[in-house]
Amino acid sequence: MKKVFIIGISSFSGASIASYLSKKNYKIYGSYSVERHINKFVYDKKKIKTFKIDLIKDTKKLIGLLKKIKPSIILDHASICMVQESWKYPKRYFDINVKSRFDIIEELSNKSFLKKYIYISTPEIFGSSKDKIEEKSSAFNPSTPYAASKLSAEINFKHALVSKKFPLIISRFSNFYGPGQPLHRLIPKALISLKKKLSFPLHGNGNSKRNFIYTDDFCEGINRMITKGSIGNIYHFSGDKYVSIKEIIKIICRLKKVKFNNFVKITQDRTGKDNFYKLNSSFTKKKLDWKCKTDIEKGIKKTLEFYDNNYKSLSSQPLNYKL
Repeated sequence: MKKVFIIGISSFSGASIASYLSKKNYKIYGSYSVERHINKFVYDKKKIKTFKIDLIKDTKKLIGLLKKIKPSIILDHASICMVQESWKYPKRYFDINVKSRFDIIEELSNKSFLKKYIYISTPEIFGSSKDKIEEKSSAFNPSTPYAASKLSAEINFKHALVSKKFPLIISRFSNFYGPGQPLHRLIPKALISLKKKLSFPLHGNGNSKRNFIYTDDFCEGINRMITKGSIGNIYHFSGDKYVSIKEIIKIICRLKKVKFNNFVKITQDRTGKDNFYKLNSSFTKKKLDWKCKTDIEKGIKKTLEFYDNNYKSLSSQPLNYKL
């Protein structure tokens, strides 16, 4: 049975893949700095061993744990990902998203037990683009401190791949969503706001467009990297349909039988917000035999059902992000 260690297991992406892989032939471990209430609905803690470790303060503890467990696969999901807040706390973002990885790279580069280190990056390192961006592209144009920190982390990992033979795989995903997202994220925040009869702030009229990947497709993408991915490759995971934030809210309003104009409140757009991300996934789809299977409306409907069913327990959680 392969051992998989998930750095950042309490994140939405980390918790989702933990749940997904625990149903397959893997032994799952994970570390987190903040335990999230919502995770108890996402994965069974009896099947997964977790450890509370602060990436900044306890890096040596994490490395010691990894050397003891000897996972063949490490999935690195641990980042601060809220774009707007990165303008307020740029140093904090670089400390967690970049600096915390230096010792990990140094200490694990020559460990024979580690076969793949899969880093979860972001298309935001390219900035806004109307043209499809291939996996091998170096047309980087980060427009926020968050995006700059993720690009810096990628560069450091790539240097380690070349100079230290660090077993790196980089992945970049379109916006992924589904059951278990924190309430400050788009779809759960919209539903909880509806239930609480709160207006929903639509930044910049909601015209920016994104591709959205349902959690099952996201998790299968990671599973394909574990089973088929090659060291040194970069993989892009994206569907072909792009929708605006406004369209997402309209789908939710239609499913919940609420008038869009009565629900939204137009607000000023966020600083440095990118209008469009377009990832070319041709190489990834061919090499990993992966594709996005879940229709956006079907995925949103399944996501809303999760928050409807767990509303009583989740309704007391904050709707706004707190660092």
